[in-house]
Amino acid sequence: MDVLASLGLRYIKVFNMPSTRFEISYDARWDARYVKASYGAGSRVSASILPVEAFSPKSIVHVSPIPPKRACKIVERVKSKSPETLISINTWMGYIRGRRNRELLKELALKSDFFILNDSEAKALAGTQSLSTALKLLKAKMLVVTLGELGAIISREGGEVQMVPALNFPVSKVVDTTGAGDVWCGAFLAAYKVSGDIMRSVTAASIISGIKCSGWGFEKLRNLRFRGIEELIDYVIGLREGAVQKKLTDYVK
Repeated sequence: MDVLASLGLRYIKVFNMPSTRFEISYDARWDARYVKASYGAGSRVSASILPVEAFSPKSIVHVSPIPPKRACKIVERVKSKSPETLISINTWMGYIRGRRNRELLKELALKSDFFILNDSEAKALAGTQSLSTALKLLKAKMLVVTLGELGAIISREGGEVQMVPALNFPVSKVVDTTGAGDVWCGAFLAAYKVSGDIMRSVTAASIISGIKCSGWGFEKLRNLRFRGIEELIDYVIGLREGAVQKKLTDYVK
């Protein structure tokens, strides 16, 4: 709550329940296997608790991984109250299991403005081992497939496909990738909100998620502040050129 308090608690819903917790096993490539899940307060997230009075044509609503049926209800409620509000959807491998879940996720891909998956999730949802084939099979207003340190592939309505290489944060050692996908989504949408530029937003997301992975939890992000994407890119360039101390004091507040 201390972290959230700095952002304002007006639209934060608090339940007297344990936090959502996962037990995750990672392999040498940092691919995750979920061993155990306890959803806790996360199970209470629903369309009925949305602060619809906060939505506007300039808003972006991100729906993190939740059961697809519940995600559909959230999208319907947001669009019914504020049709011009942009919606981003992200899911995870566990929700791709089952034919009905896959059908609902494919519907969400068409209803949302940004449908964000990693490459493994995209292939699983499309039912193929080929990412190229998955990009052809999955239909969305804008499909964003993240590729880790490589960047992302953007597939738009009409068949346009674009590879956006990442400008990576120079990480000497990956410490913790838990939550990197959530960080990527948040950074991407925040950058898009201020710039309206997809390519620069992917760049920002790749950098921020890389910074996150260089420490435990979100410790490397909590004190960073950037006024725009240009400052973020300057920060990374400074690190690559060896100006570490100067750049840290410039941007840590």
